[in-house]
Amino acid sequence: MRLDNLLGPMNLRRLMIAVVLVVSTAAPAQDQRSVLPAGELINAVVANELRDRVQQLKWMYVIEKREGNKSFTEEQVETKNGPVYRVLAMDGKPLTPDQRQQDNARIQRLLHDTGQQSKLKQQYDGDEQKLEKLMRLMPQAFLYDYDGVDGNFVRLKFLPNPSYNPPDYEARVLHSLAGTVLIDAQQKRLAKLSGQLINGVNFGFGILGHIDNGGTIDVGRVQVGPSQWKTALLNIQLTGRMILFKTISKQQYEVRSNFRAVPGDLSLSDANELLVSPILRSGTATRQPPRSICRKNSYLSSGKCGKRYIRNRA
Repeated sequence: MRLDNLLGPMNLRRLMIAVVLVVSTAAPAQDQRSVLPAGELINAVVANELRDRVQQLKWMYVIEKREGNKSFTEEQVETKNGPVYRVLAMDGKPLTPDQRQQDNARIQRLLHDTGQQSKLKQQYDGDEQKLEKLMRLMPQAFLYDYDGVDGNFVRLKFLPNPSYNPPDYEARVLHSLAGTVLIDAQQKRLAKLSGQLINGVNFGFGILGHIDNGGTIDVGRVQVGPSQWKTALLNIQLTGRMILFKTISKQQYEVRSNFRAVPGDLSLSDANELLVSPILRSGTATRQPPRSICRKNSYLSSGKCGKRYIRNRA
């Protein structure tokens, strides 16, 4: 390998992370006081994530998601009253004129139905609150150890903290996870969390139901601005049963990309105009991560960072 390639910026950064980890494990105890313990690093990361969420900035982005055997490509705009999205493609194909008409009708019903708007906002806020709850639980619910590096990230492994007492069923499910987290050590931000349920969770001693062990949760984050990070990967695969033998199947897979900042005071109608108007769209502030960040976040399984997406405006 040529020396100039070996000493490139990316290789140098990886080398520095590796050196820090080697020193932290091999140095005498008195020298380790300068290395941030894994638990303290998590505390700093969670504080930064929660501080970012307080800003409540709004964004426009593309979503690729799976529902059952079908895949959808959507473009979504966040507003103070909840999100508005427009379907761009189904199973990789642009909508037919009939499908476009049906999707336009769905959006119009949303714009004129306050009950539907409230339900959609409640669902969106619920997902955001679950992510925030996971963040707040991380310092207390798990025990952490350094586990090497992954690309440009520091990797920590985590296990349930036996002294933590989950306050509710949802916290019990999260507390049953074990896995790894990837940390941007420079900015102290969460890049990815991958966890698997190592224990099944019973509700009411199993009488009311249970969540099967082996389920997985993956959350990926990417930098979209100088100090802003957004969720770019959400992959939840949980199964179980509740009372009366009702099967639980929480299966959610979404990859988000092409983030652009939008004004924070948009109404739902404003957001819809932004989705359908190329002129208004051109006024949004681009927050597409540069290719260096795409490479840096190579864990995103879609591999479509920076791709031109299909836009059917028929």
